[in-house]
Amino acid sequence: MIFRPTSRTWKHLTSLKLIKQLLCLFCLLVLVSCTSAPHQTEIVANSAKNSFIQAPTGSTKDKPAHILLVNTNRQIDRYNAAETSFAETMANNSIHTVDLGQDSQPIETLQDLLNDEQFDAVYCIGAKALGSIDYLDPDMPVIFSSVLNWHRFNAQDNYNGIASEVAPKAQLTWFKYFFPEIKNIGVLYSSDNQQRIQDADLPAEALALQLITQEINSETQLDNLAKALLTKVDALWLISDPSVLVSTEQAKRLFQMAHQANVPIFTYHSFFMDMGATLSITADLPTTGRQAALMLKKVLTQPNYKQRIQFSAGSSITLNIKKAEAYQLTLNEDALDSVDELIEY
Repeated sequence: MIFRPTSRTWKHLTSLKLIKQLLCLFCLLVLVSCTSAPHQTEIVANSAKNSFIQAPTGSTKDKPAHILLVNTNRQIDRYNAAETSFAETMANNSIHTVDLGQDSQPIETLQDLLNDEQFDAVYCIGAKALGSIDYLDPDMPVIFSSVLNWHRFNAQDNYNGIASEVAPKAQLTWFKYFFPEIKNIGVLYSSDNQQRIQDADLPAEALALQLITQEINSETQLDNLAKALLTKVDALWLISDPSVLVSTEQAKRLFQMAHQANVPIFTYHSFFMDMGATLSITADLPTTGRQAALMLKKVLTQPNYKQRIQFSAGSSITLNIKKAEAYQLTLNEDALDSVDELIEY
C-alpha cells in the first residue's frame, strides 16, 4: 500500500536543506534496518482479504503451474466446452494442450511429450485421454472429467476427477419434482456401482421413492433381467454404468423393451433422448471444466487434499413432453420452468 503525505505536511518542508537532511536520515534508517535484520520476513499483500500477512522471505508470488491438458477429441462439443472453461479458469498458468482426436498412437505421443517437458499436473478430458495417461502412470497429479467408467480410478492416490453425471440425490430429486406420483424406480447396475446404489437408498426414501434394483453380471443377462424388472416399476433410471450397457445396440434394445412395457426411462445424459428417454439430467460441461480447474489448484496447493471425486455442480435438463404424455405421467407444470430443452415430438 502507498501512503501519500498530506498537503499540510509539505507546507512545513519549505527549506531545501531540511528536505536533504530528512532524505539522508531516511537512507540511514533503511541501511541500519537492512543490516541488523538479515532474517526479517517480508510483507505480502493478501488481495483476497484486502489485508496483509507475513510470509518468509522468498515466498513471493506463486509460480504459475505447467499443466498438460489431454483432450480425447476437441471436435466433440462437450469435450471442447470442458477444455475452454478449464483454460479460462487457469488463465494465469501455462497449459500445453494435446488433441488425441486423430492420433492413432496416443500413448507414444504422450510418452514423448512427458520425456521432453516437465509438468506439474495433467488434466484429461474423456476416456481415451485418461486411458492413455493411465497406461503411462505419470508421477504427478492427474485430474479428469467426462469419463463414464471413472469408478475404477477411485483407488489411485494421484487421481482426482469430476464425475460424468449429476449426483444421484440431485437426479432423484428432479425425477420426483417433475413427476410427483412416481413411486417405484428401477435401476440396472453392475458390481462396480453397488456402493453407489446403496448410497442412493436413503435420499430415495426421503423422497418417498422406492428403488427396485437388479444387478447385471454379464451382457447375456440383460434381456431377461431387464424384462422382469420392467414389470415392477413406474420408471427406469439409467445410470452411468458401462458394464451394463456395453454398446449402443444394447442400449437401443433396452429402450425398445422399456417402450413395449410402457415404462419411461429417466437418464443421466441427453445423448439418450434420441433413443427415446423421457427425461435427462445432464452434467453441465462448462461447469465441469471449471470444477476440474479448481480441483487442480487445490491438489497443487494442498498436499493433503483427499476428495477423489466430485459430482457436477451444474446440470442441464431435457424433457420430452410427448413421451411423458404417451406414458400417462402426471407432470408438475411448475417444473417446466426448469427445463433447458423441451422436445415435443
